[in-house]
Amino acid sequence: MVSVYIAVGSNIEPEQNMALSLEHLRTVPGLTLTQESSWYKTRPWGVENQDYFLNLVVGGKTELSHRELLKATQHIENTLGRKRILKNGPRTIDLDLLLYSDQIINEPDLVIPHAALLERDFMLVPLIEIAPSVVHPKLQAPVKELTDLIRYHQILDIVRPPSTQREGKNA
Repeated sequence: MVSVYIAVGSNIEPEQNMALSLEHLRTVPGLTLTQESSWYKTRPWGVENQDYFLNLVVGGKTELSHRELLKATQHIENTLGRKRILKNGPRTIDLDLLLYSDQIINEPDLVIPHAALLERDFMLVPLIEIAPSVVHPKLQAPVKELTDLIRYHQILDIVRPPSTQREGKNA
């Protein structure tokens, strides 16, 4: 079993699609979610003329390979109607693998640590909330020490507190 962290985001019926995506994640064989951050209301990036997003990060343990986990998250996106029409455009759900254990993965369709993890506050801040001591595999520093690297500040508000326990405790 390895630790994994997944970013979840939506701006099309976000409350509903976020809840549905979490339900689906909880049913993935070989994946156990143990942590959930607060839900953050965030400003869109790239394509600014669209609704606000809701974002959060979940943490857990998995026996799945990174490829199997990617396949499972993409299946959930497809099930919830994700259409990849416009880069950075509106979406029913977006599931991004932020960290997979301490591995560095650089494949054509998957980069871990996620390329935007240190650029966008809506990825790093919720990760710090649930796992401040987790070490960034490339920088070999705890994520709580990396906030100075954030380039894009999009968080507007916390809209829902976390529903699970913090780092090191069971959900």
